[in-house]
Amino acid sequence: MKYQGSVEVKANKSEIMNILQNLEDVAKCFPGIKEIKKEGDEYKVTGSTGIGFIKGDYKATVKFTEMRDNGFSLTAKGTGLNSNVDILANVIVEDNKIAYEADVKVSGILASVGGRLMEPAMNKIIGELFDCLKQRVDKK
Repeated sequence: MKYQGSVEVKANKSEIMNILQNLEDVAKCFPGIKEIKKEGDEYKVTGSTGIGFIKGDYKATVKFTEMRDNGFSLTAKGTGLNSNVDILANVIVEDNKIAYEADVKVSGILASVGGRLMEPAMNKIIGELFDCLKQRVDKK
């Protein structure tokens, strides 16, 4: 599944990048995050989530794969709920704007049972994430 969008913010590119590069702070915007630990150049994340009637805990590894002046790319691999999720995301930052595109691959129970519920649930999570990021950036 592919997702893309953008959010308008009240900050210049440098201010936005300073906030987004702190994954521990950004993680607070993800619903259900219980813990995030930096291990080398990766982050180990645990949390809980649910899509429809499928609810439970997950573990994920997040890694910035490319840092640029105008954004970054990251990968995330997660397991839980008898499922696997792989994410490749690209974030582009401009003055007053954060844009993203992500390719999300899901296998297991979430893909088979929750397939038709995935898109609305992912859109809700992404919306909440970027609303929270907007609030954090606008405060700076």
